[in-house]
Amino acid sequence: MDPVRATRDIDRAERSADRGPEPRGLGAAVKGDPVTEEKVTDEKKTTPVVAEAEKQEKILNALQSVLDPEIGLSVIDLDLIREVVFTPEEAEIKMVLTTPFCPYGPMLINQIQSASETAAEMPVKVTVLPDRWEAPPWLR
Repeated sequence: MDPVRATRDIDRAERSADRGPEPRGLGAAVKGDPVTEEKVTDEKKTTPVVAEAEKQEKILNALQSVLDPEIGLSVIDLDLIREVVFTPEEAEIKMVLTTPFCPYGPMLINQIQSASETAAEMPVKVTVLPDRWEAPPWLR
């Protein structure tokens, strides 16, 4: 072997050793690198948005069991729940009542709070909005 060529081969080997291991970027994840895939999966599990969406779904599913005693339909079917908002400390459910002076209002609020706290596993505050309730089109 040519001594000059042997020196070049050694120099290349030393330079690649100085650079360290090959970078592990997106290509590694695409190829199915289990370490990278595991990290990506763990990051998805802990994102606040995903956690909030899961809690919101649990709350809304739990509220299907809370019925308006006069109409006999759930607060979800009656479109009484307007919004579910999360803070680090608690969840807030914003709702309307079927009538401004609904005689079952306090009972509904307590049932909504209880069912939501059980589903979300965190404190829940229920806020009654002054908005007017309109029956869903299928109920008219």
